[in-house]
Amino acid sequence: MLVNIDINKIGPHPDNPRKDLGDLTELADSIKANGILQNLTVVPWFSRITGVGADDPKQQEELGYIVVIGHRRLAAAKLAGLTEVPCVISGMNYKKQISTMLLENMQRNDLTIWEQAQGFQMMLDFGDTVEDISTQTGFSESTVRRRAKLLDLDKDKFQQAVTRGATLQDYVELDKIQDVEIKNSVLEKIGTSDFRWTLQRAIDKEKSEKNKAALITQLEKFAVQVKKADGLITTQYFHFQNRSEVIKPTDTGEQKYFFLVGEYSIQLLIEAKQGENTKAASSTNKEQRQLQEQRERLNEINKRASQLRDDFVRNYTSSKKHARDIMAFMVQAIMRGGLDYYGAGVSFFEMLGIEAPKDDGELTFDLISDIFDASPEKVLLVAAYCSTVDQHSKYHDWQGRYQENESLDLMYNYLERLGYEMSDEERALRSGTHELYVCDNKPRGDIT
Repeated sequence: MLVNIDINKIGPHPDNPRKDLGDLTELADSIKANGILQNLTVVPWFSRITGVGADDPKQQEELGYIVVIGHRRLAAAKLAGLTEVPCVISGMNYKKQISTMLLENMQRNDLTIWEQAQGFQMMLDFGDTVEDISTQTGFSESTVRRRAKLLDLDKDKFQQAVTRGATLQDYVELDKIQDVEIKNSVLEKIGTSDFRWTLQRAIDKEKSEKNKAALITQLEKFAVQVKKADGLITTQYFHFQNRSEVIKPTDTGEQKYFFLVGEYSIQLLIEAKQGENTKAASSTNKEQRQLQEQRERLNEINKRASQLRDDFVRNYTSSKKHARDIMAFMVQAIMRGGLDYYGAGVSFFEMLGIEAPKDDGELTFDLISDIFDASPEKVLLVAAYCSTVDQHSKYHDWQGRYQENESLDLMYNYLERLGYEMSDEERALRSGTHELYVCDNKPRGDIT
């Protein structure tokens, strides 16, 4: 039944998922001119606790009501100076109140991502399953889970990321990181040119830590862990990022093995032979270890840079404004030797999302004609990219010394025109100022 209720007897629901009602000026002007055209839905104040109204009507009148549907209308009506508003008094229980407010706001796209997450979590707390929420809201089950997981993040950092232009996909990318503290540190980079770099570095670090634990477990079966390599000679290196398995030496029954855990790799060691200058061997071993780790770190950074470039090109969406730059990129790439189908063919077809011809099948334009007709700029970009560089392109030689790379320069110049953002580390690699570069066979700085 529709009744008019004193506006001073109605308050906002304290658990409304939507916290910011937005600008009410226009709605207040409309209500002042035309009145409220759609009634509010309210529940007795007491029902928030018990699910029903107060037994005493007089007590109920004193307690008043709270809004379930119509928070903006109530606030705007107060601005417009109304003394009473049309309402339907509902007997819905507290759980139903929350789900109703959540669904109403979602249908109007009025909730922020964070408010959605809070609403989903409240429904979960009430006993709804992810499947129940998905059915009621229309959101996929994976979306419900992702939204709820956002509450694990630091709220202030989350809101700051929103102001920097964070997208839903950015938060989805954070799910690739397991540790919440690391997620929060990466969250600070959303909206900056270093986000993708920091994200990938965090993913790589978690992978490295997992590989490191697996390597130590395997090495402990036949080797003794040591804190220093004095008097020992290195026989193998296990880099965390690339290795998670150890091939046990065949002579473990006769030879005593040791291992030293470093920041980026583990050394498998044996005792120096009798009569060897162990002090000199130890000094040489330490220098070699430092240079080895220096090179491994450089390789890891370059691999990450290569992966970010690959991802950018793979996920590129055609844009007419980029057509000239892509075509110019392609022309210069062809002048530098053309597309090496044998070296880059598989990558070329994979990036276009089509199957490469098997064995020695002829690589003709007909194979890509359909996708070219649909997105010529994308095909040109992928072809130019694949013919210019590969994942092994670096700004240093095998010893870790800086060297110029015109192909990488060309590639970066054009990718930046298309919107790619170089991280600070990539710029340091390109300029030759990175601290890990080796000078005269010695690292620029100490490994810490």
